[in-house]
Amino acid sequence: MNSLHLSPALRNTLAAPIVPLILAITLAMITNNSAIAADQSKPHAVIVVGTLHYSPELTMPVFAKELERFGFRTTVVIGEGNPEQKTEDVLPGIESLADADLAIFFMRFLKLGDQEWQPIEDYLKSGKPVIGLRTASHSFKYPKEHPRFAWNEGFGQRAMGTPYIVHQTSATEVEVIDQGRSHPIMSNVTKSNWQSPGTLYLTHLDEACRPLLKGSGQGRERVLKKSFGVVNVKKHETDIVAWSWQNEWGGKVFGTSLGHPGDFAEESFVRMLVNASCWSVDQPLPDADAKISTWNIQRVDKKPKK
Repeated sequence: MNSLHLSPALRNTLAAPIVPLILAITLAMITNNSAIAADQSKPHAVIVVGTLHYSPELTMPVFAKELERFGFRTTVVIGEGNPEQKTEDVLPGIESLADADLAIFFMRFLKLGDQEWQPIEDYLKSGKPVIGLRTASHSFKYPKEHPRFAWNEGFGQRAMGTPYIVHQTSATEVEVIDQGRSHPIMSNVTKSNWQSPGTLYLTHLDEACRPLLKGSGQGRERVLKKSFGVVNVKKHETDIVAWSWQNEWGGKVFGTSLGHPGDFAEESFVRMLVNASCWSVDQPLPDADAKISTWNIQRVDKKPKK
Protein backbone atom coordinates (compact mmCIF):
# COMPACT_ATOMS: atom_id res chain seq x y z
CA MET A 1 0.00 0.00 0.00
CA ASN A 2 1.36 3.38 -0.97
CA SER A 3 1.80 5.99 1.71
CA LEU A 4 2.40 9.71 1.47
CA HIS A 5 5.36 11.02 3.44
CA LEU A 6 5.20 14.70 4.40
CA SER A 7 7.82 16.77 6.10
CA PRO A 8 6.89 18.03 9.63
CA ALA A 9 6.82 21.64 8.36
CA LEU A 10 4.43 20.82 5.49
CA ARG A 11 2.29 18.71 7.77
CA ASN A 12 1.90 21.66 10.17
CA THR A 13 1.16 24.01 7.29
CA LEU A 14 -1.69 21.82 6.03
CA ALA A 15 -3.13 21.25 9.51
CA ALA A 16 -3.14 24.92 10.51
CA PRO A 17 -6.35 25.94 8.64
CA ILE A 18 -8.17 22.89 10.02
CA VAL A 19 -7.91 24.04 13.64
CA PRO A 20 -9.98 27.23 13.29
CA LEU A 21 -12.42 25.34 11.04
CA ILE A 22 -12.98 22.70 13.72
CA LEU A 23 -13.29 25.44 16.35
CA ALA A 24 -15.85 27.31 14.22
CA ILE A 25 -17.92 24.16 13.70
CA THR A 26 -17.79 23.35 17.41
CA LEU A 27 -18.87 26.87 18.39
CA ALA A 28 -21.71 26.76 15.84
CA MET A 29 -22.93 23.44 17.28
CA ILE A 30 -22.82 24.82 20.83
CA THR A 31 -24.66 27.98 19.77
CA ASN A 32 -27.29 25.98 17.89
CA ASN A 33 -27.83 23.58 20.79
CA SER A 34 -28.12 26.51 23.19
CA ALA A 35 -30.72 28.15 20.93
CA ILE A 36 -32.71 24.90 20.77
CA ALA A 37 -32.53 24.50 24.54
CA ALA A 38 -33.62 28.13 25.05
CA ASP A 39 -36.54 27.67 22.66
CA GLN A 40 -37.63 24.47 24.40
CA SER A 41 -37.67 26.31 27.72
CA LYS A 42 -40.38 28.65 26.42
CA PRO A 43 -43.97 27.73 27.33
CA HIS A 44 -45.72 25.89 24.52
CA ALA A 45 -49.16 27.22 23.55
CA VAL A 46 -51.20 24.91 21.33
CA ILE A 47 -54.06 26.71 19.57
CA VAL A 48 -56.80 24.35 18.40
CA VAL A 49 -58.92 25.74 15.55
CA GLY A 50 -61.96 23.53 15.03
CA THR A 51 -64.45 25.71 13.15
CA LEU A 52 -64.73 28.22 10.33
CA HIS A 53 -67.41 30.11 12.25
CA TYR A 54 -66.11 33.63 13.01
CA SER A 55 -63.03 32.92 10.84
CA PRO A 56 -60.54 31.76 13.50
CA GLU A 57 -58.42 30.30 10.68
CA LEU A 58 -57.51 33.96 10.03
CA THR A 59 -57.26 35.33 13.56
CA MET A 60 -55.57 32.50 15.44
CA PRO A 61 -52.38 32.23 13.33
CA VAL A 62 -51.66 35.96 13.71
CA PHE A 63 -52.40 35.76 17.43
CA ALA A 64 -49.94 32.86 17.64
CA LYS A 65 -47.25 35.18 16.23
CA GLU A 66 -48.16 37.73 18.89
CA LEU A 67 -47.67 35.13 21.62
CA GLU A 68 -44.27 34.28 20.14
CA ARG A 69 -43.28 37.95 20.55
CA PHE A 70 -44.03 37.56 24.25
CA GLY A 71 -41.93 34.46 24.76
CA PHE A 72 -44.09 31.49 23.75
CA ARG A 73 -43.57 28.61 21.39
CA THR A 74 -46.77 28.02 19.46
CA THR A 75 -48.46 25.30 17.45
CA VAL A 76 -51.67 26.00 15.54
CA VAL A 77 -53.73 22.86 14.99
CA ILE A 78 -55.94 23.38 11.96
CA GLY A 79 -57.20 21.06 9.25
CA GLU A 80 -58.43 21.49 5.71
CA GLY A 81 -62.04 22.15 4.82
CA ASN A 82 -64.91 22.59 7.25
CA PRO A 83 -64.13 20.69 10.47
CA GLU A 84 -67.79 20.67 11.51
CA GLN A 85 -68.60 18.52 8.49
CA LYS A 86 -65.90 15.90 9.07
CA THR A 87 -65.38 12.95 11.39
CA GLU A 88 -61.87 11.97 10.25
CA ASP A 89 -58.69 14.05 9.97
CA VAL A 90 -60.56 16.89 11.65
CA LEU A 91 -57.67 18.19 13.75
CA PRO A 92 -54.38 16.90 12.28
CA GLY A 93 -51.60 17.41 14.80
CA ILE A 94 -53.88 17.39 17.85
CA GLU A 95 -51.40 15.03 19.51
CA SER A 96 -49.21 18.11 20.08
CA LEU A 97 -51.39 18.78 23.15
CA ALA A 98 -49.27 16.16 24.93
CA ASP A 99 -46.42 18.70 24.90
CA ALA A 100 -48.56 21.78 25.58
CA ASP A 101 -48.26 24.09 28.58
CA LEU A 102 -51.40 25.96 27.48
CA ALA A 103 -54.31 24.98 25.25
CA ILE A 104 -56.37 27.65 23.49
CA PHE A 105 -59.59 26.26 22.04
CA PHE A 106 -61.68 27.86 19.30
CA MET A 107 -63.94 24.99 18.20
CA ARG A 108 -67.61 24.43 17.38
CA PHE A 109 -69.93 21.44 16.92
CA LEU A 110 -67.21 18.83 16.31
CA LYS A 111 -67.69 15.07 16.10
CA LEU A 112 -64.16 13.80 16.66
CA GLY A 113 -63.22 10.15 16.42
CA ASP A 114 -61.60 8.42 19.40
CA GLN A 115 -58.03 9.05 18.23
CA GLU A 116 -58.49 12.81 17.90
CA TRP A 117 -60.67 13.13 20.98
CA GLN A 118 -58.29 11.41 23.40
CA PRO A 119 -55.51 14.07 23.39
CA ILE A 120 -58.13 16.68 24.36
CA GLU A 121 -59.49 14.63 27.25
CA ASP A 122 -55.95 13.76 28.38
CA TYR A 123 -54.98 17.43 28.31
CA LEU A 124 -58.00 18.54 30.34
CA LYS A 125 -57.42 15.88 32.96
CA SER A 126 -53.74 16.84 33.26
CA GLY A 127 -54.83 20.02 35.06
CA LYS A 128 -53.02 22.33 32.65
CA PRO A 129 -54.54 25.73 31.78
CA VAL A 130 -57.33 26.29 29.27
CA ILE A 131 -58.39 29.33 27.29
CA GLY A 132 -61.73 29.06 25.48
CA LEU A 133 -62.85 31.58 22.86
CA ARG A 134 -66.38 32.33 21.69
CA THR A 135 -67.82 29.07 20.30
CA ALA A 136 -65.63 26.85 22.49
CA SER A 137 -68.56 26.61 24.92
CA HIS A 138 -70.26 24.42 22.29
CA SER A 139 -67.22 22.65 20.88
CA PHE A 140 -68.94 19.28 20.32
CA LYS A 141 -72.13 17.98 18.77
CA TYR A 142 -72.26 14.22 19.18
CA PRO A 143 -75.54 12.37 18.49
CA LYS A 144 -77.58 11.36 21.52
CA GLU A 145 -76.56 7.69 21.30
CA HIS A 146 -72.83 8.52 21.22
CA PRO A 147 -70.81 7.74 24.38
CA ARG A 148 -69.46 11.30 24.37
CA PHE A 149 -72.87 12.95 24.01
CA ALA A 150 -72.54 14.46 27.51
CA TRP A 151 -69.50 16.44 26.34
CA ASN A 152 -71.72 18.52 24.03
CA GLU A 153 -72.72 20.56 27.04
CA GLY A 154 -70.06 19.20 29.36
CA PHE A 155 -67.03 20.65 27.56
CA GLY A 156 -68.28 24.19 28.03
CA GLN A 157 -69.42 23.55 31.59
CA ARG A 158 -66.46 21.49 32.77
CA ALA A 159 -63.58 22.97 30.78
CA MET A 160 -64.69 26.61 30.43
CA GLY A 161 -67.19 27.29 33.22
CA THR A 162 -70.40 27.60 31.18
CA PRO A 163 -72.35 25.69 28.55
CA TYR A 164 -73.76 27.48 25.51
CA ILE A 165 -77.22 28.95 26.05
CA VAL A 166 -78.15 31.21 23.13
CA HIS A 167 -77.02 34.47 21.55
CA GLN A 168 -78.60 37.83 20.86
CA THR A 169 -78.69 39.58 17.48
CA SER A 170 -76.98 42.97 17.92
CA ALA A 171 -73.41 44.08 18.50
CA THR A 172 -72.28 43.83 22.13
CA GLU A 173 -71.52 46.81 24.34
CA VAL A 174 -68.61 45.67 26.53
CA GLU A 175 -67.85 47.03 30.00
CA VAL A 176 -65.05 46.20 32.44
CA ILE A 177 -66.40 44.98 35.78
CA ASP A 178 -64.96 47.00 38.67
CA GLN A 179 -64.40 43.91 40.85
CA GLY A 180 -62.37 42.34 38.05
CA ARG A 181 -59.93 45.19 37.52
CA SER A 182 -57.44 43.84 40.05
CA HIS A 183 -57.11 40.49 38.26
CA PRO A 184 -53.79 40.03 36.38
CA ILE A 185 -55.70 39.37 33.15
CA MET A 186 -56.95 42.97 33.28
CA SER A 187 -53.49 44.49 33.82
CA ASN A 188 -52.99 47.65 31.77
CA VAL A 189 -56.37 47.32 30.09
CA THR A 190 -57.07 51.03 30.17
CA LYS A 191 -60.47 51.17 28.49
CA SER A 192 -63.62 50.72 30.53
CA ASN A 193 -66.01 50.37 27.58
CA TRP A 194 -65.88 49.38 23.95
CA GLN A 195 -68.07 47.74 21.34
CA SER A 196 -67.66 44.20 20.03
CA PRO A 197 -69.18 43.50 16.61
CA GLY A 198 -70.11 40.01 17.80
CA THR A 199 -73.47 39.14 19.30
CA LEU A 200 -73.88 38.65 23.05
CA TYR A 201 -73.76 35.04 24.26
CA LEU A 202 -75.76 34.21 27.35
CA THR A 203 -74.06 32.12 30.02
CA HIS A 204 -74.77 29.82 32.93
CA LEU A 205 -71.51 30.37 34.78
CA ASP A 206 -70.21 28.17 37.56
CA GLU A 207 -70.57 30.09 40.82
CA ALA A 208 -66.81 30.04 41.34
CA CYS A 209 -66.11 31.94 38.11
CA ARG A 210 -64.71 35.44 38.57
CA PRO A 211 -66.37 37.92 36.16
CA LEU A 212 -64.04 40.31 34.33
CA LEU A 213 -66.17 41.83 31.56
CA LYS A 214 -69.88 42.14 30.97
CA GLY A 215 -71.72 42.85 27.76
CA SER A 216 -75.16 44.04 26.70
CA GLY A 217 -77.06 43.27 23.52
CA GLN A 218 -80.45 43.23 21.88
CA GLY A 219 -82.35 40.18 20.69
CA ARG A 220 -85.81 38.69 20.76
CA GLU A 221 -87.84 37.24 23.57
CA ARG A 222 -87.64 33.47 23.89
CA VAL A 223 -88.20 30.69 26.39
CA LEU A 224 -85.55 27.97 26.33
CA LYS A 225 -85.62 24.66 28.15
CA LYS A 226 -82.13 23.65 29.23
CA SER A 227 -80.81 20.74 31.27
CA PHE A 228 -80.41 23.05 34.27
CA GLY A 229 -83.83 24.72 33.92
CA VAL A 230 -85.88 27.19 31.92
CA VAL A 231 -84.26 30.36 30.52
CA ASN A 232 -86.45 33.36 29.76
CA VAL A 233 -84.56 35.44 27.21
CA LYS A 234 -85.49 39.13 27.14
CA LYS A 235 -85.12 41.60 24.27
CA HIS A 236 -82.28 43.35 26.10
CA GLU A 237 -79.81 41.19 28.00
CA THR A 238 -76.66 41.85 29.98
CA ASP A 239 -74.32 38.99 30.77
CA ILE A 240 -70.70 38.13 31.55
CA VAL A 241 -68.47 37.95 28.47
CA ALA A 242 -65.07 37.22 30.09
CA TRP A 243 -64.15 35.41 33.29
CA SER A 244 -61.44 33.46 35.09
CA TRP A 245 -61.93 30.15 36.87
CA GLN A 246 -60.31 26.93 38.04
CA ASN A 247 -61.83 23.82 36.53
CA GLU A 248 -62.45 20.47 38.26
CA TRP A 249 -59.02 19.16 37.25
CA GLY A 250 -57.25 22.15 38.80
CA GLY A 251 -56.49 23.92 35.55
CA LYS A 252 -56.50 27.70 35.32
CA VAL A 253 -59.22 28.91 32.95
CA PHE A 254 -59.83 32.08 31.00
CA GLY A 255 -63.15 31.96 29.19
CA THR A 256 -64.65 34.55 26.90
CA SER A 257 -67.57 34.67 24.50
CA LEU A 258 -65.68 37.35 22.55
CA GLY A 259 -63.66 36.27 19.54
CA HIS A 260 -65.37 37.82 16.51
CA PRO A 261 -62.67 38.88 13.99
CA GLY A 262 -63.53 42.49 14.75
CA ASP A 263 -62.48 41.97 18.37
CA PHE A 264 -58.87 41.61 17.23
CA ALA A 265 -58.88 45.24 16.09
CA GLU A 266 -59.41 46.28 19.73
CA GLU A 267 -56.17 46.65 21.72
CA SER A 268 -57.93 46.07 25.04
CA PHE A 269 -59.19 42.67 23.89
CA VAL A 270 -55.86 41.52 22.46
CA ARG A 271 -53.98 42.72 25.55
CA MET A 272 -56.42 40.85 27.75
CA LEU A 273 -55.88 37.68 25.70
CA VAL A 274 -52.08 38.02 25.86
CA ASN A 275 -52.33 38.70 29.61
CA ALA A 276 -54.48 35.61 30.07
CA SER A 277 -51.96 33.48 28.21
CA CYS A 278 -49.05 34.75 30.34
CA TRP A 279 -51.06 34.48 33.58
CA SER A 280 -52.05 30.91 32.83
CA VAL A 281 -48.43 29.71 32.63
CA ASP A 282 -47.01 32.09 35.27
CA GLN A 283 -45.07 34.18 32.76
CA PRO A 284 -44.41 37.92 33.29
CA LEU A 285 -47.21 40.05 31.89
CA PRO A 286 -46.58 42.75 29.26
CA ASP A 287 -45.70 46.16 30.68
CA ALA A 288 -48.05 49.09 30.27
CA ASP A 289 -45.90 50.49 27.46
CA ALA A 290 -45.53 47.15 25.66
CA LYS A 291 -46.73 47.31 22.07
CA ILE A 292 -49.80 45.10 21.55
CA SER A 293 -50.65 44.26 17.95
CA THR A 294 -54.11 44.64 16.47
CA TRP A 295 -55.47 43.49 13.12
CA ASN A 296 -58.32 44.56 10.87
CA ILE A 297 -59.58 41.14 9.84
CA GLN A 298 -62.83 40.70 7.96
CA ARG A 299 -65.11 37.79 8.70
CA VAL A 300 -65.20 35.50 5.64
CA ASP A 301 -67.55 32.75 6.77
CA LYS A 302 -70.62 34.98 6.68
CA LYS A 303 -71.26 38.01 4.52
CA PRO A 304 -72.20 41.10 6.58
CA LYS A 305 -75.73 42.38 6.23
CA LYS A 306 -76.10 45.33 3.87
